[in-house]
Amino acid sequence: MDLSPAACVFDRKFIDQMPEIVAGLSKEVDDLPVLDRHWVFYGSQPLGAAQATSDLDVLLVHDEAGWPVHRRSAVWNGIPVTIYVLNRQDLYSDGADRRFGGYFALKLFGPFITDNSADESALASMVADFLAPIAHASALRWGRSSWSADQLVAHAHLAFLDLYPDAASYLARLHRDRELFRRVWHHQRAVYLTALQANGHVQDTGDGLWRYEPDSLVDDLPRERSRCAARFWACGAVFHESDPGFPDLYFHKADAAATRAEQGHIYRVLQRVVAGGVLP
Repeated sequence: MDLSPAACVFDRKFIDQMPEIVAGLSKEVDDLPVLDRHWVFYGSQPLGAAQATSDLDVLLVHDEAGWPVHRRSAVWNGIPVTIYVLNRQDLYSDGADRRFGGYFALKLFGPFITDNSADESALASMVADFLAPIAHASALRWGRSSWSADQLVAHAHLAFLDLYPDAASYLARLHRDRELFRRVWHHQRAVYLTALQANGHVQDTGDGLWRYEPDSLVDDLPRERSRCAARFWACGAVFHESDPGFPDLYFHKADAAATRAEQGHIYRVLQRVVAGGVLP
């Protein structure tokens, strides 16, 4: 990943602290597998956009077989840390197979950074495999055959929100800081478009536009949405102490992150991108 000052969306202080963070968190999980494991950081902390109540969100990915996917808590430098521990194949199965309904794949649609840059393209490809077929189906509503890079990203966001509308609150909260929102969008556009092309989801038309490949289209979109939602909420409940009230906890946090008016506005922003071709 390009971490030059001009290209980097990540907070420089966070980048500099990553070796210290990894060393500290490794002590918290010394009972876990060590085979080819690496740390993936996502959410507000790596962007330098954390609030007072924000935790540090981490995936600990490893290659050991036989370990169940699970969630655990830790603390680093006084900051609460949420760690999801999972085998690499389990993580990648949340891409094209949507095994967990996007519970992990969609966490990495936004900017993420790892302590093993060699895996970053594979992680981005996993996200594209999840979103592209659903985004393609959503794009058919607009009656066009070719799209700009910004429109492809907007399709992906709208597909995400078709599955989980309450996630609009987090995108709306990010949109309050327009400069950061644009930097995140540009980063997302570069990473997502590269993954779309690498995995054969889109084809360059030669005039600065892209066309979805016919094979990159989900079958039976309503059924796929329903299955994703069932898997997502089941995972969330299991990972939160088997609490059947987990969905309401999620809804409450989402409503606290942004008002309904802000959520409606972010939908209109995405729709304007699809209609106009560029981020306004």
